[in-house]
Amino acid sequence: MLRCRRWFAALLAVVTALLCAVPALAETPSDYNRNVPQLLSAGHLYSESAIMIDAENGNVLFSKNANVRMYPASTTKVMTLMLALESGIALDTPIVIPQQASQIPADSSLVPVFPGDMMTYRDLLYGFMLSSGNDGANAIAVLVSGSVEKFVEKMNSRAQELGCEGTHFANPHGYHDPEHYSCAQDLARITREALKIDTFKKIVSTSSYTMSIQRGNTTIENRVLNTNALLKKDNTYYYADCIGVKTGYHSLAGQCFVGAAERDGVRLVTVDLHSTGSLEKWIDTIRMFNYGFTRYTAYTLEQMFNMASGMIATLRVSNAIESDPQQGMLGLNIAQISNPDYTRMVETDNQEAMDRAVEDFVSRCEMTITSDMVAPISQGEIIGRLRYVDQFGEELTALLVADRSIAEQPPRTTLVDIFPALAYFENPLVVLLAAVLILLIIALLIAAAVRNSRREKRRKQIYEARKLAYMRRKSAQKRRNARRAKERRRRLREQEDDYDEYDEYDDEDDY
Repeated sequence: MLRCRRWFAALLAVVTALLCAVPALAETPSDYNRNVPQLLSAGHLYSESAIMIDAENGNVLFSKNANVRMYPASTTKVMTLMLALESGIALDTPIVIPQQASQIPADSSLVPVFPGDMMTYRDLLYGFMLSSGNDGANAIAVLVSGSVEKFVEKMNSRAQELGCEGTHFANPHGYHDPEHYSCAQDLARITREALKIDTFKKIVSTSSYTMSIQRGNTTIENRVLNTNALLKKDNTYYYADCIGVKTGYHSLAGQCFVGAAERDGVRLVTVDLHSTGSLEKWIDTIRMFNYGFTRYTAYTLEQMFNMASGMIATLRVSNAIESDPQQGMLGLNIAQISNPDYTRMVETDNQEAMDRAVEDFVSRCEMTITSDMVAPISQGEIIGRLRYVDQFGEELTALLVADRSIAEQPPRTTLVDIFPALAYFENPLVVLLAAVLILLIIALLIAAAVRNSRREKRRKQIYEARKLAYMRRKSAQKRRNARRAKERRRRLREQEDDYDEYDEYDDEDDY
C-alpha cells in the first residue's frame, strides 16, 4: 500500500509539472516573427477576440475566439453609417440636428453638434464617423427612422439579414449597455457588407474632414480627424493598404478596431476586440493584414489572360491552308501592357477561388479586333486591343497579337484564269449591267413563253372547233344516208308490190 501511494504521489507531481509547463510553452505576442508573417497564430495577438475574412467571398482566413460575445463599443457605428447611407437620403440634403442628439451620456465622445445646428447630411456623416460622435449617431438615428428606438430596431433587423446570430444592439453609438453586444465574426460580416457602398468606403478612409455648420447666425468650420492611426502617414503604425474602418473603446469593451485593407485586387476585413492596450490593436491588425496577404499568390495581367485564353482568346482565320493543324483557329497573346507591374491576388491553393477570379477577369475584359482575320497571319502580328478594368476601377490596356503563324490556302485555277474576260465582272458596274441584261432577257423569254402559250392555246381551240364541226357534218351526212337508204328500200318495196299486181292481171288474162 505504501509503495502504491508513493507511485501515485510521483505521478501526480509529474502531471502537475506538465500542467505548469503548458503556459510556458504557449505562444505569446512577443514570440511573433515579423520576417515570417505567414506563421501567425492566435497567441501572437494581444486581443481576446479577432478575425480576418476575405471581403470578396467572406472566407475566414484567421480566427481567434471569433464567436465569443464581446462589447463592440464604437465599432457599432459601422452599422449606423451603413444604414444612414442605405436610407436614401441624398448627401447634399440640408438637415437640422434634432433634439435627441443631446440625449447621450455625459462622458460620450462628441462631434460636436447641437440641436438646431444646420448642415448637409454629408457633413453630419463625415463628422459623426471620423470623430466617433455619439451625438451624431443619435441625430442620424432620428433623421433616418424618426426616433432612436426605431433606428435600433432597424439595426437589429439588418444584422439578422446578414446572418449575425451573436449580435444585439441597444443604441446607435456603442456606449456600454449590458444588452449591447456582438462578436468579431458578426462585425466582420457587417463591415464586409458596408464596404460595398462606395460612399462608406470613402468616408472611413478619410483621415480628416472639415464640416460646415450653421449655428444661429454663425457659420462654423469644424475640422474633424480620423482616429484610425493606420491611415496617417506620419504615424508609426501607418499601413499604406489600409482603407479604414473604425476604432472603439470603453472600459468594459477595451480597445477595439475594425479594419480593412486592399492590395492587388484583394480586400481584407479584420476585427480586433478587447485588446490589451491602445497601441496593441494596431499591432494585431497589421499582423493580421500581413498574414492575410501571404495567403494569396500574385498573378500578372498576362498570366490571368493566359489562364482565360480558352474562353476569350481564340479566333477563326479564313483562307487558312487546309493542312493547318488547328484548322484555322488562332490563339492570342497580349503585349505592350499599359501597367506591366499590375498583379491580381488569388488565394493560394484554392481552385474555387481561382475559377472565380478567371471568370471575373473574363467579365471585365473588352477585346477589339482590328485585323480582317484572313490568312496569311504571322506570329506576333497585331490583331487588336484589350481593355481591362479591375474590381477597383483601375483600367489597363494591351495589344492582342497572334500566338502563331497561319499559312494561306494556295491559289486555285478559276474561270477567270481560263477566260480572262470574266475579270470584267469584278467591276461592280459591270456586274450591275449584266444583272439588268439578264433580267431583261429573262423578262423577254417569259413574255415569249406566254405568247407561245397563248398561240398554242388558240390553235387548240381552233382545232377543237374544226373537229367539232367535222363531227357534226359527218353525223348529218350519216343521217341523210340513212334516210336515203330507207327511201330506196321503200321504193323497192313499192316496185315489188307493183310487179306482184301486174303478174296477177296477166294470170287472169290467161284464163
